Amino acid sequence: MSSSETTPAKLRRRPRGRIFDLAERVPQKDTFDDVDQCRAYDRNIRTSMIIPMQHMMKLIGPHCGDGKEILEVGCASGLISLRLAAQHPGALFTGVDSNDAFLEVARENTIFSNLVGYGGDFSCEWARLTRLPFEDDSFDVVFSFCAVARWDKPDRIVSECARVCRPDGIVVLYDLARDADEGMVSFVLQYADGDAEAFMTSLRASYSEPEMRELLDQRGLGSWTVAKENINLITSSRPLHVGYSVGEPGIYDAVFTG
Repeated sequence: MSSSETTPAKLRRRPRGRIFDLAERVPQKDTFDDVDQCRAYDRNIRTSMIIPMQHMMKLIGPHCGDGKEILEVGCASGLISLRLAAQHPGALFTGVDSNDAFLEVARENTIFSNLVGYGGDFSCEWARLTRLPFEDDSFDVVFSFCAVARWDKPDRIVSECARVCRPDGIVVLYDLARDADEGMVSFVLQYADGDAEAFMTSLRASYSEPEMRELLDQRGLGSWTVAKENINLITSSRPLHVGYSVGEPGIYDAVFTG
């Protein structure tokens, strides 16, 4: 007699469905209202987010040549733009955010970067993201890094990103994918340590691939590309090769060499 025949049916049945409760999006408000809190976040992401930051830089780096104008929407502490500015000294980088505490940290980072000679050309300012203070077709590259999930009105902000981007430019929005493979979610949680709760909060606030496609359709941007890469959701105004291998060189090029 087989073991399955001796095991009660109730015990043999295994629950179906996903492990994590991620079916419904849970919006996340911007809770960073203290400068010290923003400084702590900035210090943390320098290590915890080093791989996705490197991936982001690989995606948009080829579009940041001499004379190009690049806008980061929701720049937070400015870390991504400052690193890109160091790699591309001939490009002009601008960051905007509606959080004054984060902008104070971004300005501190800019001063330090300039003091050590790796600042590049970066400036940041306060802006209402649903109405960016720039003319149409102002930038060659418009991007955001892990900010979309915290936006109150993402559809309007995405439309603004499209408005200020030049016709031959590119918009890239990089965030978590709530419908990412659960094996990858489990993998990340193994190394999250004390950041596990914050990571899951951000993941629950993120968009799934179908939700992002619907958002784009509502704004007449259905031709844009939405792609999942591991645990990330990458939205772009034109197709990108989003594949990436951990350990590729590039994140510190022109920063620790020269």
